[in-house]
Amino acid sequence: MNNLFVKSIRLKADTFPANPIAGIFPLDLNHPITLIAGDNGAGKSTLLEAIAVKLGCNPEGGGKNFRFNTESTHSDLHNHIIISKGYRKEKDLFFYRAETFYNFSSEVRRLDSAGSFDPEIKSYYGGRDLHTLSHGEAMESLYQNRFKANGIYILDEPEASLHPSRQLSLALRIVELSKQGSQFIIATHSPIMMFIPNGELMHLHDGVLASANACDMEAYSIYKAVINSNGQYLEKLISDNE
Repeated sequence: MNNLFVKSIRLKADTFPANPIAGIFPLDLNHPITLIAGDNGAGKSTLLEAIAVKLGCNPEGGGKNFRFNTESTHSDLHNHIIISKGYRKEKDLFFYRAETFYNFSSEVRRLDSAGSFDPEIKSYYGGRDLHTLSHGEAMESLYQNRFKANGIYILDEPEASLHPSRQLSLALRIVELSKQGSQFIIATHSPIMMFIPNGELMHLHDGVLASANACDMEAYSIYKAVINSNGQYLEKLISDNE
């Protein structure tokens, strides 16, 4: 039985959003870890953003309690979708997007400086001001301290700031939490992330989203070609373009 928190996403009846990925719906989720790969501009971030906003997250990241706004650039796709949820109730929800994590860290600092009788927000992220850490260190502090069992985690390019060894650490944490009842929906360019076990990899291309094999992904092929060539791949590429 499918015991996921988010089971499917579909368009509202009689709605036709002017969005190039509108044709991917209805979208059924059948694994606790869903990985979405695709080229820049394919619509991965748009999809994750719509799901996160529909669930109540801030478009720039965070959980339901964050309502900061740097610039309203998100699409209106969330207004056109319906999310079908399972019988379980999630205990946590977080939307991470690499490009706005700096803004999120600034909001945590601002809220903590305002003062409150409650514990400082940074205490849930390892106890340190996230701005005193590198982007990668702050991301690691996020997934090691803030993420927990039975949560929904929507991650847009979580590998962007991470060294490959830290990507492996993130992959281990994702698998660990998925076994504890959490659900992950992840957009990624990283071959390391694409190989996470117990997940379903999907490829978004030209408005079509379909199951895929990591070894068939262009990102994997490019990394493999460059690394295995001992530099000759790039040398030839440069020579061909001169």
